[in-house]
Amino acid sequence: MSNFTVNGVYAYTSSNIYSYLGRVPHSEVALKRAFDEFNITPTGKPDDLKRLDRAMYAEYSEQVQEQIANQNGEKVVPWAGLCAQIGVRATGDYEKDYTAFNNAIQLLSQSAIDGQAMAYFAGLRSEASKVFGQVSAEKTQPITFEVFKSQFLS
Repeated sequence: MSNFTVNGVYAYTSSNIYSYLGRVPHSEVALKRAFDEFNITPTGKPDDLKRLDRAMYAEYSEQVQEQIANQNGEKVVPWAGLCAQIGVRATGDYEKDYTAFNNAIQLLSQSAIDGQAMAYFAGLRSEASKVFGQVSAEKTQPITFEVFKSQFLS
């Protein structure tokens, strides 16, 4: 049995890691990267591994649900999983969902009193800017050659 140390302070035994995650990472760096990726602050307690397992499972489940929806030809709303994390049901209407998400996250952020909750909401906002931003970029129509020619070649 070996120990994995994260941030040079918090130690987790390989048997503990295996019992919660079902596998043991190949290095301490990989374990730290997993904590960072899922915004989990290590404390050295088994609860950290429980939270990591839940976060990894949630992400995997979301990916599987999107794959199933794609296979069934259903409309996939890229921000549905993000909205669900704060209790907003995505409708598929970009403007409505974007407004509902922003209103909900603003209310929830105002009630956050500890640093971990604030960091969580900041992470959701960051993810939202990516997810909603990609969709708004897709809505922008490319310019035609005539427009390009008039703007740049005259």
